[in-house]
Amino acid sequence: MRMTELLKLSSKGQVVIPKSVRERLDLKEGDRLVAFARRDLIVMRKVGDGENILNVLSEPIRRKAKSLGVTKEDVAKAVSSARSR
Repeated sequence: MRMTELLKLSSKGQVVIPKSVRERLDLKEGDRLVAFARRDLIVMRKVGDGENILNVLSEPIRRKAKSLGVTKEDVAKAVSSARSR
């Protein structure tokens, strides 16, 4: 089910997530969200309890690396090479 709501940006750069969206996603005060921007699109995602923010942010990179066949050993070699410069 898709929900569309019109939001308005405040002078402080804040937006209010509509109640219908908060209820559907079970968002509560204090919940952490991460925002991604691509061109003119903003996507927000709830960061779950016990979920590591670094893992959330690096997931697209891990997927891309896997699709290219990059291994952990490749990454370790690249890091070692960069550090030796």
